[in-house]
Amino acid sequence: MHRKKAPFALLAICAVGLAAAEGPASSAPALPPAPSSAASTSAAAALLDVGLTAFGEARYRDALEAFGRVLSDPKASAERPEAAYWSVMSLIASGDRAAAERALDAFLKDFPASPRVPDLVYQRGRLLYAKADYDAALRAFTAFIETAPNHDLMPSALYWGGESLYALGRLEEAERVFAAVAEKYPTSVKVEAANYRRELIRLEFRERELLKLLTWSHEESLRVVEDFRRRERSYEQAIAAYQKQAADAKRGVASESEKALAELKARFEELARRLASTEAELAATKLALETAKAAPEAAARETVPASLPAPAVPVSSAADALAAKARALDLLAFYLEALAREASK
Repeated sequence: MHRKKAPFALLAICAVGLAAAEGPASSAPALPPAPSSAASTSAAAALLDVGLTAFGEARYRDALEAFGRVLSDPKASAERPEAAYWSVMSLIASGDRAAAERALDAFLKDFPASPRVPDLVYQRGRLLYAKADYDAALRAFTAFIETAPNHDLMPSALYWGGESLYALGRLEEAERVFAAVAEKYPTSVKVEAANYRRELIRLEFRERELLKLLTWSHEESLRVVEDFRRRERSYEQAIAAYQKQAADAKRGVASESEKALAELKARFEELARRLASTEAELAATKLALETAKAAPEAAARETVPASLPAPAVPVSSAADALAAKARALDLLAFYLEALAREASK
């Protein structure tokens, strides 16, 4: 789920030079120095010592009981801030986070000027981080850094601020915060963890770039495939159109050819009739010519008066018949050649 960015940014704080030298970074603060002899004479101071001893031995219930008795003593005004602080720390150590938050808020309300306030602001950030309330945790760590720049817990506060940014997905800012931990506090126990987080962030950056590249490659391949399919469909449509046009053209040529062939047949039949008629006339003319040549001249003189001319042979008719026959033969050859071409198609 997307989280709203915190109004405070640790980046500007990390950019500022932190002058404090690094001290021991621990979630549990060191035990206070032994109380003075004057303070130890009071019952409240004695109970505070008992509670601190129990806390150091991880007997948190006993420690809470001792600190509670100090807090309930109206005469223990001097020891009450310490008892309240160690009560918060005992609740945190025992795992009772809800009670620890209530005790922490009560301490900040009752003792706002206590030198323990920065410690508890840091602890509040840790509690909020444990609840996965990363925005609020980031604000708490930022408040700690701004108010206690020389505190021993500064490396830890920076580290957990970086963890909050990392959990919010603000990897670039988180990487710079972890780098500040490693560079400004090279002896801190948080350096190794900060460097580990930096490596994880670099890996995540590379994974993001690879994912972008794979996404781009996949989208590009999809575009190429789609373009190929679109062109393929266009080619198929063009081929179908060409085939249709060719089929239509072929049918049109066939119709024209059939019409021309029919005309040629009609002309051939007409010429054939004319050729037959001409051949008949030519045969009759040849017969008449031969008959005329075969008759004796004498008989011709007796039967025909000398003054009469010999009958003329229709030579022009014979020539016309021969020419018509030649034209008919040429037309027949053309017709046969046209039929042969059609058959070869």
